[in-house]
Amino acid sequence: MKISTKAWKNYITKMSGISKKAADLMQEWVQKNGFGDDKALLDYAYALSQKYGKAIGALSCQMYEATAAAQGVQIPSAEIADLPEYGEVAKAVHGTMKQSQLNVPSTVARLVKLVGADTTLKNAMRDGAQFAWVPNGDTCSFCITLASRGWQYMSKKALRNGHAEHIHAHCDCEYAVRFDGKSTVAGYEPDKYLEEYKNAGGDINAMRRIRYKENKDAINARKRELYAKQAYRKVERGQATEISMMRRGTESVISVKQVETYDTPVYISDRAKIKPKALNAINQNTEKALREYDIPIERKPVVVVLAEDELNNALGLYDPCTNTVYYNQTLSNQEIQELAGGRGAVERHEMWHMKQAEDFQRQEWTITRENRSEYLQKLCEKCKKNIDNAGITKDNVGEISEYAKIMYNRGRYDEVEAEFVTWKRKKV
Repeated sequence: MKISTKAWKNYITKMSGISKKAADLMQEWVQKNGFGDDKALLDYAYALSQKYGKAIGALSCQMYEATAAAQGVQIPSAEIADLPEYGEVAKAVHGTMKQSQLNVPSTVARLVKLVGADTTLKNAMRDGAQFAWVPNGDTCSFCITLASRGWQYMSKKALRNGHAEHIHAHCDCEYAVRFDGKSTVAGYEPDKYLEEYKNAGGDINAMRRIRYKENKDAINARKRELYAKQAYRKVERGQATEISMMRRGTESVISVKQVETYDTPVYISDRAKIKPKALNAINQNTEKALREYDIPIERKPVVVVLAEDELNNALGLYDPCTNTVYYNQTLSNQEIQELAGGRGAVERHEMWHMKQAEDFQRQEWTITRENRSEYLQKLCEKCKKNIDNAGITKDNVGEISEYAKIMYNRGRYDEVEAEFVTWKRKKV
């Protein structure tokens, strides 16, 4: 038996719709109420996780039972997996808020999606069924890696802390099951995925680079198409919310609105003015820099465009505590871009700061406002060694930029490294 493409697509579309509905409702609540009342925020997030967790769990049960019936297997009624406990929701939401408050809706979507995945796997373990992770659409390299494992028998080892592993928002991949050892899902090709994984030497980052190289013409053509559509599309701002920005030890609370015509979080300050084409260029340059630095697009920071004085005349600022990048509205000015190193230079500079933070987080660092000074100290020590190895000295650092020279004299070697990387890219 083979589950048809139409049947599988119908199933994953419904599953995705449930988690997206939870995220949309959370987004509406946040836009209306903000983050000031923590208990109210957690109560609402918990309520969504329960309501939509039950819905997605019930749909998983229906698919599980229908699959068994189609394969001629009699099983007990499928059972919905445990729904998130209040403390689990609070931990997930608070953890997200440390990175970026604006990603809370995606966290709620992930908690809901997790119930569906857990439901499939835990029933499979009960009944001795096999399972497989079936990719869909523009699948990330990690999902392809999971899919390359093929059909497996379920065991507790396949769970992580009692849950399905690698469940993230904005993903239409789902678990499938089989009871007869031979059925499959149309289009599922584990051998092909395994070959791709092996060709990359078992390195997920290498897989990303290879996939991009193989498909870059199609990807870039699609991006140009989307760019043309987006460039002149009206900037539709949603309801107001507030963000907290730290700069040089001073906190600023800024009123912003989300741009509803973007798929990823992009916000504009109430006081900022920017044309659609300029906003799209900033967003595209940010994503391009992420690809250049092998940072997964799923980790793309929240983009916030501010008025000139709100950023104290800086052109950009990356906050590793919230995974948010702030850009000055004056980046839309071509003359300003040239003075800053050329088109895309500011975005590359700020995304290098993100890469610096990502490298530390892979070493078990959780960067918070409380330990940010310690992080910067450790980072500058690391960057000093890097720029020393690159032959950068007090005498020649000015060849990079005047800003690099000033930062070198101040001991901000993280800034010097970011300037150096951006400068090298311009010379290529």
